[in-house]
Amino acid sequence: MKRLFCIQLVFFICASPTLFSQVVNIEEQRITGTNDSMHWYGHMRGGVSLAKVQQQSLQVHGQVKVQYKDDPHLTLLLLNLNLLRAGEQDFARQAFAHLRYNYKISETWTWEAFTQVQTSPIQLLEQRNLFGTGARYRLLKSKDGRQRIYLGAAWLWEQNRFTEPLGYSSWHRSSNYISTTFRPNKKITLIQTTYWQPVLGLIRNYRLSTEWLLKVDLTKKLAFTIDFEYGIDKNLPVGAPSETYAWRNGLSWQL
Repeated sequence: MKRLFCIQLVFFICASPTLFSQVVNIEEQRITGTNDSMHWYGHMRGGVSLAKVQQQSLQVHGQVKVQYKDDPHLTLLLLNLNLLRAGEQDFARQAFAHLRYNYKISETWTWEAFTQVQTSPIQLLEQRNLFGTGARYRLLKSKDGRQRIYLGAAWLWEQNRFTEPLGYSSWHRSSNYISTTFRPNKKITLIQTTYWQPVLGLIRNYRLSTEWLLKVDLTKKLAFTIDFEYGIDKNLPVGAPSETYAWRNGLSWQL
């Protein structure tokens, strides 16, 4: 598993932004730019910044997505990296790989199954493995398909390996989300997704995250993006930052 994760990290750094919260915004990935006439779809988003006043600071963020769609099937692979370092200290160092399969039951209902591996040493999380399955319901879709609202509910099993001597923890969670997509014109897209994931039988142990993406198309393939993310994770050890947020500006290149 460690060898596999190292290979994934190398791919993140070489190929590809976005990861800050410990909950993945899959609705953003599924909806953005999907063309039903194409079986394969993908994009890369990324950025690097380097500055020095008294200490050198480095920020790297990247995302790679590959999607295959052949109704009623859809498979999605998502890879992410986020690094923020000042001097010799890391303020953020997170990465994940996410694989999801969807089966379209009807025009409004979809069954989905997913698995994920992620790491966040700053939050004392060496590795988190996830597996889940559930349903997604399309509450609203405009006639032109540009405005959408989705609801989702799933069972989620997770295993956490924290920095020693904290060891392991394992939970069953309820994973619930609402996602909205608005496109006021052909060049502007606004996407919002909010997740709430409480432990079954222990509601005070929960994760909450909200993510917003504003995308403005500059050309057919190039777009300017603004990302805002806010998250709370109540399952982390004492001393780990349970509340996180991020604001990023960047460019997106769509294949």
